[in-house]
Amino acid sequence: MHLHPQERKQRAEPEDPVAVVFQGVEGAAEIGPQNFTLTSRLDPHYLASPPEESATAQDQGIPGQLTWPRLLHCPGVDSPGSGYPPVSRRGLRRHRPRAPRSRSVRRTKIVCTLGPASAHPAPLAAMIRAGMDVVRLNTSHGTMAEHLANIRLVRDVATAEGKPVGVLMDLSGPKLRTGETRDGKPIALDPGAVTRLTNLTVVGTAAAFTVDYPRLTEDVRTGDHVLLDDGEIELEVTNVTAAGLDCRVLVGGLLGPRKGVSFPNTNLTMPALTERDQESLRAGVHAGVDFFALSFVRDADDIIRARDLIHSLDADTPIIAKIERRQAVENLEAIMAEADGAMVARGDLGVELPPEDVPVQQRRIIASAGRNMIPVITATQMLESMVDSPRPTRAESSDVANAVWDLSDALMLSQETAVGRFPVETVAMMDRIIRRAEGAAPPAREMMISMAPETDDHSYVVALAARRIVESDPNMQAVVCFTRSGYTAFLLSKVHPNAPIFAITPNEAVCRRLSLARSVVPILAPLVNRSEEMLEVVDRLLTQGGHVAAGEEVVVVASMPVDAAGTTNFLKLHRVGESAEY
Repeated sequence: MHLHPQERKQRAEPEDPVAVVFQGVEGAAEIGPQNFTLTSRLDPHYLASPPEESATAQDQGIPGQLTWPRLLHCPGVDSPGSGYPPVSRRGLRRHRPRAPRSRSVRRTKIVCTLGPASAHPAPLAAMIRAGMDVVRLNTSHGTMAEHLANIRLVRDVATAEGKPVGVLMDLSGPKLRTGETRDGKPIALDPGAVTRLTNLTVVGTAAAFTVDYPRLTEDVRTGDHVLLDDGEIELEVTNVTAAGLDCRVLVGGLLGPRKGVSFPNTNLTMPALTERDQESLRAGVHAGVDFFALSFVRDADDIIRARDLIHSLDADTPIIAKIERRQAVENLEAIMAEADGAMVARGDLGVELPPEDVPVQQRRIIASAGRNMIPVITATQMLESMVDSPRPTRAESSDVANAVWDLSDALMLSQETAVGRFPVETVAMMDRIIRRAEGAAPPAREMMISMAPETDDHSYVVALAARRIVESDPNMQAVVCFTRSGYTAFLLSKVHPNAPIFAITPNEAVCRRLSLARSVVPILAPLVNRSEEMLEVVDRLLTQGGHVAAGEEVVVVASMPVDAAGTTNFLKLHRVGESAEY
């Protein structure tokens, strides 16, 4: 099962019907069954304007008609003047100023890295209560036995806390590192000095040291640059020989053992999935992790190879592509079309790219994820000062807020919760910053436009309809969806309705995977087969959970029949507490 099934990549056949029913307290109107297609991209006019009265329709004596500007096109439907389908005013209320809607549901999710500071029942439970949605296991550190024990710990604590918490296993990938130095002491590389990089095992000195890449002399060319220790030291390759790379030091510094190595303008041929990663992936599948993060992705083939291995294990665990290499930036659209999610891994990306390019690429990656209808995590140094301090810097607070306004689905904490002194306080602080940012400003229109996919998928049209209804009617408190695979919930999440999305699913794994979907509150419950039963379930679960009060209105979205995977074709307006009337 993927975060977005393969159906999202297939255009609906023209003959496939979809019926959209707007049924509320003021009456009902049905559009369809008709063939709905989007008129290319989401138009700015759609984002800025409510349904408007059709003057042409009035001229022709058609009373009470509203049209949806530049949103839908129905072949075979007579829509005077505009070419768009009329919608009865009985089913859609007139546009009114937005009444304040409850902000109790935080929309942007929080991913926390587990480590010595947090891998214990008490802090883990406190982090869940503070707002953690997904746990990240970093396989670059620790043993697999420790990670498997932590998976069991997370499951036990999350069950006790009554909250679905996803587990993301971050595969270490082919991280290049320097070798050992004499007595583990750093070596001094002075500007202008000459040194050699070799793939042979040597004790590192200022004259020569090891880089653990077998194809070092095959892939690297004269003139290429080398960055050491996360970009602190910079070299230029002056000569390539069978013995290694002769380099001149451009930016000097002290180089310790086992430091990271990056070749920012070199196309390395190493695969993203190492043998160690394959072992970790097999163990993770058997342990039931909810997501895999694939490090140092170069192109879409890296995703395909990882997915083939997952499928060979009779699993469908979603793959999050970490965008942290220049090659990945160059191949971004192909990677996004194949991946189930993405991560803006700003640490290594900031080494491969100039610092001024990182914010630009962050926004580009987030927008691409939106167009491909997959979730995206913004990561690295979000609140890093809280490793040692109980309060973040002002710049970090602004960074978190801007990532929210960029429409990240989730934000990730790394060292802050893995080894920091204040893991629980850091989660609570991120929760507060996110809530304040979400309450201060709606999503920027230009971001929404850049994230709109070019699709004629009927399911997307229905999701847009739900979003538009929520925007137009201040009485609409939430969107509720019934989903087996998670497809409907993720689809609704990516159109960003200005209301929480309560996703009812019978599948525990799907429930945990939805912990990564922006605005989605997953609820584990059996699915029902008839619309009347759906409304009864909505009333019971939402009122018992304290999410919505009796008398408030919600939009209900589902697939009909309910066992139809990868399609969303049912929409109904519902006043909570009145299910018995239908």
